Amino acid sequence: MINADPILKSSSRQFWQGFILLSIAISAAAIYQTEQQTQALLKIRFRYKWVLVLAVFAINLGAGLYLLLRGKQQDAFWQKFEFPVMGILWKIAGTILLVASMPLLWYAKYSFFGKAVPSLFPLLWIWWWLTLAQAAGIKALTRSSWPMSFGLALLFGGIVFQSYFVLQPVTDYPFSLGWSEASRFYYGSLPLSRSVYGVQEPLSVWHGTRYFLLSIPFFFSGSSLWSARLWQAFLWISISGLTSFFLIRRLRSEPLGMKILAGGWFALFLFQGAVYYHLLICVIIILAGVSPRNSVRTLITIVIASLWAGMSRVNWFPVPAMLAVTIYLLEEPFSKNNTIWRYIRVPLVWGIVGIASAFAGQLFYIGLSGNQDLSAFGSSFSSALLWYRWWPSDTNPLGVIPAVVLISIPPIMIFLQILRGHWDFIHPLRWIGISAMLIVLLGGGLVVSTKIGGGGDLHNMDAYIVLMGLIILYFMSGHVESDTAPLPPLKMDLSFAFSFLLIIPVVLSLSRVTPPIRYDQRQAADDLLALRKTVQSYGQDGEVLFIYERHLLTFGMIPGIPLVPEYEVVSLMEMAISGNQPYLDRFHSDLEKHRFAAIVARKQNLDANTGDFAEESSVWNQLVAYPFLCEYEPILTLNSSNIQVFIPRDIPECPAVSSK
Repeated sequence: MINADPILKSSSRQFWQGFILLSIAISAAAIYQTEQQTQALLKIRFRYKWVLVLAVFAINLGAGLYLLLRGKQQDAFWQKFEFPVMGILWKIAGTILLVASMPLLWYAKYSFFGKAVPSLFPLLWIWWWLTLAQAAGIKALTRSSWPMSFGLALLFGGIVFQSYFVLQPVTDYPFSLGWSEASRFYYGSLPLSRSVYGVQEPLSVWHGTRYFLLSIPFFFSGSSLWSARLWQAFLWISISGLTSFFLIRRLRSEPLGMKILAGGWFALFLFQGAVYYHLLICVIIILAGVSPRNSVRTLITIVIASLWAGMSRVNWFPVPAMLAVTIYLLEEPFSKNNTIWRYIRVPLVWGIVGIASAFAGQLFYIGLSGNQDLSAFGSSFSSALLWYRWWPSDTNPLGVIPAVVLISIPPIMIFLQILRGHWDFIHPLRWIGISAMLIVLLGGGLVVSTKIGGGGDLHNMDAYIVLMGLIILYFMSGHVESDTAPLPPLKMDLSFAFSFLLIIPVVLSLSRVTPPIRYDQRQAADDLLALRKTVQSYGQDGEVLFIYERHLLTFGMIPGIPLVPEYEVVSLMEMAISGNQPYLDRFHSDLEKHRFAAIVARKQNLDANTGDFAEESSVWNQLVAYPFLCEYEPILTLNSSNIQVFIPRDIPECPAVSSK
């Protein structure tokens, strides 16, 4: 990679100036945020604890300004911050710094700050300086430069935070951790429904490949909810890591430290979406098989990846071909072809074949799924678009566009630094192609993010995130073929550049860290027993519909109840927000006929039309909850899990709805 080794003379100055400058900014924000919160809570404002905290932030502010003015551009001044690495004592001290820093961060977040002071900038300040301590530990152990050590420390923290976030739901809690969390495992069981339920049931209408991957635990007897959650966590971590491996493998061989930084950054960059693991299979196939110099192999690779995309998600239909074309534009110089037609004819064929293969993949899956209602496959095209979700709202406090800008600025800044004054490095046609695909995926992701049911995070920006990460790593690695002279060396240490790139992904990973999931095991067992007895009792009189908590049938926690495949909460919500009237008419008719002896659902709140996902709640209440409550009434409520069992009303009685 560009100028990775030896380290530039100004490396130490760049690192310390950057570190101190950011520490000053974080300190100023932490002072403001702490003062504002303690002022609102007068009882704690003058406690010595917070006076001391504010004093530490102020000292950082003053000392940082002094060091910046003292050092100016003098490399010799910043070299004083180096320390010799020698002997076993240094290694012991380095190990202690590396290991002890992480628990201190947890203590600061959950004990020291607690609920009294907001944990954004005060916590970021703690994290920033603990990362420096970890960097010192890595430097003592590996003799790396400060930029390299700090980059590795950032990466270490990011991996810990993200892994914790992914593994946190791995629990034996028997009920769903969210409105649809455990529903995913029910859909994952459908490819093996004959062995799980004794009957062959249709596959999910959406995300077919995701549920193929989630079906793997059901090939083994004794699969449990805990093991299914663990398997999904493994898929998140392993497939993201595997995608990074195949991308780094395409790039030129470099020192191990740079490979670790580049691969680790790309994996964390993917989690900013997050890019779902089943979609990353397309990316892995493309990275492993595309070769601009081997058209036949590349064409086969695009067909396979596009077939998978066609079974995965509609807006990913063109993505495998677009990724392949981007690799072509990056690796194949225009000067080898001389004419525009000769240069574009190959990627043009790839694009046509890729999209055609994706449609073929969808048609294949539709036939394989066994679904009779084909209209459900087009629900994405009839859903309302909520443009306000581009901006901060209750659904997404940051907003989709500000969040995209936030994660895009660091790669773009590095990109501009690399190409400063050298835009003629590649032919304008290649620039047009690369830019066009980025813009198309950015625009497409922004539009899809406004679809009702979305906009709460950046998972609809997944294709843009993948392409952005791929392009910046190609340029940073020097793996882009030139049409003129090679790019000159990057005017900064590459490990410093990766440290800069890592900050936002690591901060976002840290923001997702929440306290461990704990629950009352005895209460959960009692609730499950009460639910089982009630359901089995009414199951003797007819069908029992599980709108929610269907995984309890999947994993045998409520035995002896035949599966009713219709009207699971995810499908019901999708049909409601897409306005699939024939589906909803069947649902309403079954309710009016009292088809089900009992229905398991969560407590319906007809007043929940505000807050996050307000439009979704409104549609659900209007098209699902209200007609449901007109015909069915609750006879069992499990308050700890918010689950209710409903039975038919003797006389239909529609509930009153609040006017507020």
